[in-house]
Amino acid sequence: MERVNPYLNNFAFYLLLLMALILVLSNALAVTLACIIFVTWLMQTIAYRRHIYRDYPLFKLLCAFIVYKLLVLLIAGYENGFGRALSQIAFPLLYLVVPAIVVTAERRRNVIWLIIAGAIIASGYGLVKYHIGIESRISSFVSGYYTLGSYLCLVIGILLVMFANAGSFKERTFLGLVTVPLVAALILTYVRAAYLALFIVVIIIGLMKDRRVLAVLALVVIALIFIIPGTGAKVRQRLDFSAPNVLSERDILWSEGLSRAKDVPFFGYGINSFPALFDVKTDSRVEDKSISTWHNMYLEALLDGGPLSLIFQIALLLFQGRHSLAIYRRTRDPEKRMMHLIVLVVLVIVAVMGIFADVLRDPIISLFFWLILGLSII
Repeated sequence: MERVNPYLNNFAFYLLLLMALILVLSNALAVTLACIIFVTWLMQTIAYRRHIYRDYPLFKLLCAFIVYKLLVLLIAGYENGFGRALSQIAFPLLYLVVPAIVVTAERRRNVIWLIIAGAIIASGYGLVKYHIGIESRISSFVSGYYTLGSYLCLVIGILLVMFANAGSFKERTFLGLVTVPLVAALILTYVRAAYLALFIVVIIIGLMKDRRVLAVLALVVIALIFIIPGTGAKVRQRLDFSAPNVLSERDILWSEGLSRAKDVPFFGYGINSFPALFDVKTDSRVEDKSISTWHNMYLEALLDGGPLSLIFQIALLLFQGRHSLAIYRRTRDPEKRMMHLIVLVVLVIVAVMGIFADVLRDPIISLFFWLILGLSII
């Protein structure tokens, strides 16, 4: 273990716990806490000349990615505010910070449970608003339905892994009950990509660990659809792929984006370049004038930072997936196996959701993603 100042480290850890709790409730506060945590880590790293972070699995690749994104920022520029552009470079640093602060498996469990607690609060708030008629699709305090759907999908994935690894019927029952409000809220976000991602994850967990997960989640979903009035009809409507505009104008965005990709510069068009390339307000084909991204994480990376940016992004997902899968297969430590299965689930969800939205541009999902990857190192 590296040398630490116990008071500073505990201070940073408690801030991290608070960040995990309010991540989906207040992204502005979560980002502020992340900045304070990073400064605390940096002070200790300099004071004690710590360098163990150099041995982290993604260290070299992540550093190369951050340096490249800085070059993109300097050479190609940015749109929609410097802070939003800088966050894409700064948030991955959480991967280096978390292992030095959390330190123990017990602390890691505390962080994960506070992530779950925050998701439960957001779900409860959304369910109340939905049932009293304030909104027709559940969203959280500060995020839209797509962000909440992505976040709930990720947290449910964690709970399903924990359920599959539970050692007793009592523990399984508790985890199952915790999952119910999250699944209910996820259904009522009506985010089809989240349905697809969770379906794939359930199959993966069922095949890799415990097939009972398949049956339990299926029963919960069926029960909720029949219990909540009108849900079945709305879900069927969302899953009607013969309906007009089934892609929610993504076909227009992707077509326009791919046409731009043919002549993309080496460093791309600049971070958050969408508004500079496609003016949705003047395009008669697009009805939703609030669209601000290409709704595809891979296309976004290619256009914003060029081919190398896309390669880096895919390489980070594949390298971490290969690393976690290798540890999952060879380790005999049940907690370490569970943590790396969680990482694999998170990677799959992000990869699938990324086809339909730039999920890692969202500060809530990005902070969650790098937090989980950092927890896997402990």
